[in-house]
Amino acid sequence: MRMIMGKHAIEVVVKQNPERIVQIYSHKKDYPFPVTVVSKQKLASMVGSESHQGLVAEVKEREFLTPKEFLKKAPEKSLVLMVDSINDPQNFGAILRAAECFGVDAVIYSKNRNVGLTPAVSKASVGASEIVPLMPVSNLFDTLKKFQEEGYFAVAAEAKEKSQMLSTFEFPQQTLLIMGAEGSGIQPLLSKHSDFHVMIPMQGMIDSLNVSQATAVLLNQYGLK
Repeated sequence: MRMIMGKHAIEVVVKQNPERIVQIYSHKKDYPFPVTVVSKQKLASMVGSESHQGLVAEVKEREFLTPKEFLKKAPEKSLVLMVDSINDPQNFGAILRAAECFGVDAVIYSKNRNVGLTPAVSKASVGASEIVPLMPVSNLFDTLKKFQEEGYFAVAAEAKEKSQMLSTFEFPQQTLLIMGAEGSGIQPLLSKHSDFHVMIPMQGMIDSLNVSQATAVLLNQYGLK
C-alpha cells in the first residue's frame, strides 16, 4: 500500500484502475466517488505535505515491468526513457507526465538512486505515475547493456563537445533516451557506453533548461521524426 495525493492523480486511478483504491480521504464530500471525511491537518499528516489539494488516497501498489518482460514484447519502433538520479519529486513527476503525454513505451529508473513514487511525485505527475509503464531496476548500466544487446541505441542527452544538435539528430528506430540529474548530469559509465550524445540548441541568455523541461523537448522531437 502507498499514499497518493492531488485531485488529478486520484481521478486517474479512479478512472483507470479503480480496483487499486483502498480508501479516499478528503475534508469535504464534494466528489463523484465515496470519500472518508477527515480534517485538513489529518490529510497533511498522511502525506507529509499541505499541498494535497484536499484529496488523499491509499492505494494498492501498481504493477511494474522488468527489462526481460519489456524486451520480450518491445515494438519495432520504440522509445524508452532512462532517468539517472532524479531525486527532486517535482522534476520526476513532471518527467513522468511528459513521458505519458508523448507516448513513451516505458520509463527506467534506479531503485536506489532515484526518488520513488511518493505522494509529491503522484501529484506533480497529475496521475501519470500511476499509468505510465515503469521499470525500477537495481543497476542502470546493466539495464543499458541489456537494451543494447536487443537492438536499442542509447542516446545520452548532455552538452558535450561531441554532442549532436537535436534539431538535426535522427533518432534510431529503437531509442533508449538517457536523462541525467541537474548538476551531476549522467553518470560517466552510462555516458561512456552511450551510442549517441545529443544536446538542445539554445538561443537565449539563459542557456539551460531543467531536466523535466529538457525531457519534454526531446520526447516531442522524437515524435516529430
